[in-house]
Amino acid sequence: MSQHGSQNGNLSTKHTQNSDQMTIGDFFAYKNVFITGGTGFLGTVLIEALLGTSPDIGTIYVLVRSKKNVDPKERIKRMLQKQLFEKHDDNTLKKIVPVVGEIGEVNFGFTNDLFAELIDKVNVIYHIAATIKFSSPLRAAIKTNLTGTMHTIELAKKVKNLAAYVYYSTAFCNSNNRGLILEKVYKSKFDPYDMMRWAEDDNAWLDFNKDKCKATIMDHPNTYTFTKNLAENLLMAEMKNMPVAVVRPSVVYGTWERPLPGWVGNASSGHLGFLAGFIKGVFRTMRGSETAILDVIPCDYVINSSLVMAWYVATRHIEQPEVIHCTAGEVNPMTCGQFCDYLNDSVKRHPADNFVWKPIARLRSGWRYNLSFYLFHLLPAMIVVIPEKLFSLGMPQHTLFEYMHVFKKGSAFFDYFLHNDFRYDMKNALRINRVIPEKDRLRYNFDASQCNWSEFIDRIIIGIRRFYFKEAVVTTSWHRNYWKFYNVLYYAGYVFLFIILFVLMTSLFELNIGFTIAAIIWGFLVWL
Repeated sequence: MSQHGSQNGNLSTKHTQNSDQMTIGDFFAYKNVFITGGTGFLGTVLIEALLGTSPDIGTIYVLVRSKKNVDPKERIKRMLQKQLFEKHDDNTLKKIVPVVGEIGEVNFGFTNDLFAELIDKVNVIYHIAATIKFSSPLRAAIKTNLTGTMHTIELAKKVKNLAAYVYYSTAFCNSNNRGLILEKVYKSKFDPYDMMRWAEDDNAWLDFNKDKCKATIMDHPNTYTFTKNLAENLLMAEMKNMPVAVVRPSVVYGTWERPLPGWVGNASSGHLGFLAGFIKGVFRTMRGSETAILDVIPCDYVINSSLVMAWYVATRHIEQPEVIHCTAGEVNPMTCGQFCDYLNDSVKRHPADNFVWKPIARLRSGWRYNLSFYLFHLLPAMIVVIPEKLFSLGMPQHTLFEYMHVFKKGSAFFDYFLHNDFRYDMKNALRINRVIPEKDRLRYNFDASQCNWSEFIDRIIIGIRRFYFKEAVVTTSWHRNYWKFYNVLYYAGYVFLFIILFVLMTSLFELNIGFTIAAIIWGFLVWL
């Protein structure tokens, strides 16, 4: 165990609260941190950022799930080999200590000695772990997102010198409301304690089905938002007069600047998964309307906000959990139409090393979206299944057809958030951003009002090329010529389609009639 960790037992929370002008680096010096969800996308960036707050930061305990035939220490070792940790030396990286356990088990399933060590030494708790799948079974979502949160609360209450507890929630946890969502905890329609007891009753779930699930979550769109709202209510009930913060990010993309511009992790799910498919010409349509707001936020802004919130709640008296939105829609809105324009411009400037067809993103909705998806996405994917299997073509891990199913399912879930008027109040977030010590204000800024979305999309596109597909960072003349070649093929495809339709229709009808029918069908397909 590091010397820094042992020193912190003498640092009281009262001392921290009396240091109103303490910098964020000063705050994290000699602090020991416990993190759930540390091996995920947000968690890894948080760990790297914690290492950068102060050279004197203590031990960072990372909860790691036990996996068959995978050594937890080896998992952490592989994580630390990622490019975002390159600037840290071995001595610094040794501060990261994996602790094997399960979020859903009492005391995380830790041994008595390990749990006692955490109680004695931990000062800051970051709770990120969650099942983030919108389609997760309700019982599983309750056990992870609600009962798991309860276990972190129990640890926080036992810790001898708790300076801060930060909960990663989501801006979407109150999506059963409309209009402006405030930075407060909205009371859930169910008691979180009843829900936790229910999840432990095997008999109660014997005949549980989708209809019963919908009846339970009521006006929530999915089990994820439902259980995250319950977890916030649990925090309100359990953690009054404790240094607690709730951070609610919107759609988290890659990093703007730190630790590397455009860091996207494995980019295999959510909107980053869509972008990975988009730059390869696999996904070419997006469900939504031109004017709908797509509220995205850079990953490092979310991390900055959580570091600031730990400092904030530790340096003043907190009567109830301090809630902030880490969003951009109210201060720097980007519409879906603008998003697609930025994507199309960016991928033209920074094309990938190869793609299956010219990447182009178009907005569609309703039957137009569905018909376009089946004709131009699903049908071609079915055709290339056998060549993919034989010649190892396509995207990593899965066939194109499998990716299409995941894409359609994800689009359907996300469609709810694009077709409803969700706005996220940021008064509290902006207020706290303004009280960051002047020395730290630039480094830990999380106000996205000055974020240039076109440049940000550029960084993400390059990041996906670099970190996910392991391609070159620099766009060369070869890339531009490759783009031009596929651009010619793209428009040649329209001509070829018309020729096929013309030949087919004129073989069935007279020339004039056949030409007219072919032109109408061709125009419809091009519009589609």
